[in-house]
Parts: sequence; C-alpha cells; structure tokens
Amino acid sequence: MDLTKWRLRFALAALIFAGALACRTADVFVAQATVTPTRTPRPTFTPLPKATNTPVPTPVPPTPVPPTSAPTRTATRRPPTATPRPPTAIPPPVVQPTAPPPVSQYEFHVNPATCSHSGLTYIKGTVYLDRFNPDARYAGAIVALGPPDGSTIYDKVKAGDDGVYTFVLSSEGQPGRPGTWGLWLVDPADRRKSDIGGPIVTNGLPADNPSACWAGTVDFWK
Repeated sequence: MDLTKWRLRFALAALIFAGALACRTADVFVAQATVTPTRTPRPTFTPLPKATNTPVPTPVPPTPVPPTSAPTRTATRRPPTATPRPPTAIPPPVVQPTAPPPVSQYEFHVNPATCSHSGLTYIKGTVYLDRFNPDARYAGAIVALGPPDGSTIYDKVKAGDDGVYTFVLSSEGQPGRPGTWGLWLVDPADRRKSDIGGPIVTNGLPADNPSACWAGTVDFWK
C-alpha cells in the first residue's frame, strides 16, 4: 500500500517535471525565433607606450645665405650741362637830342589836315590872325590849291569875312573826285606866305568805308 502511494507520487512528480520541461523548451524555441540583437563590440584600448627618455636633437643653425647683390645699373651719361653764359649787357640806347622844330620862314603856319565822307568833294578851312584868339580871322586871305610840294597853283580862292575859304572839287550828287592836294597862303603876287597844308588824298569810297575821304579841312594860323 505504501509502495503504491509512492509510485503514484513519483509518477505525478514525473508528470509535473515533464510539463515544466516542456514549457521551458517552448520558451527556448520562442527565444531562438526572436531576433537576437547584435552586440556592439567594445573599443579596444591600445596601451600607451611607456615614456622613454629620447634625447632631443640639437638644432643645427641654418647656413647663412649670402645676400644676392642687385644688378648694377649702368648710369646713363648725360651730356655735360653747358654753363650758361652771362647775358650780354645791352648798352642803353643813346638818347639823341630832340631837334627843335624847324623855325618856319613863313608868316602863317598850318594845322594837320583832316578828311571825312560827304555828299560832294571839297576842301575848306579857316585862316586865323592869332592862334590864341579864335575870333581873330583873316578876311580876304588868298588860299592856293596845288600839289603837296607847292610847285604849281591849280586854283585860288579868297577867304570870306569870317576867314573861311572853300574849294569845291565835285558837285552834289557827282562821284567823288580823287586826288592828292596841298594848300598854302599866297600874296597877290602868288608868293607863298605860309607852310603847305596836307596832303589831303580824296577818293570816291562809300560812306561805310572808314577810309573814305571827300571833305578835307586845313586851318592856317599866325
């Protein structure tokens, strides 16, 4: 009787053990079926070398490099600078003594002639008895017209009471009469009694030409 109980107990224990073993086996199969994570290997530590007393090499001083000499430039020869000569001293101009105006041998003298454009060609003027008194006129003075050298008398007129004389060389509306004229005073015997006035060069140039000469003027004075 006791033996039978023990057998039953033993069979029951075997059954429980078999069941437990079966569960364990199933767990193993399930674990094997699951992907096993890859294990990252740990880094390998390389052991540091032991410090050794390595002698430090003595630095070798650099060999000095001789400086490269710059290429020598050949100086361009310049022509010698001519020494400037001192300026030649210019002698001051010799001032010539001014000769006094010639003393006229005639009783009357003449003013410089003038000329301008007009509607006719003529020469006129006034004869004064006193150059300091314009009211002193020479009425009846005889005035001669001729070449500038006074060698010939072309015409003569007498001054009026106001001392004014006039030579009409061309009438109003006619072309200007060209010519070169001189004038002087004469006595009734045609002897000169004044310097020669002029010359007056008349022409037929139009009024817009500044060189036009139709109306000449010559005054005499004592």
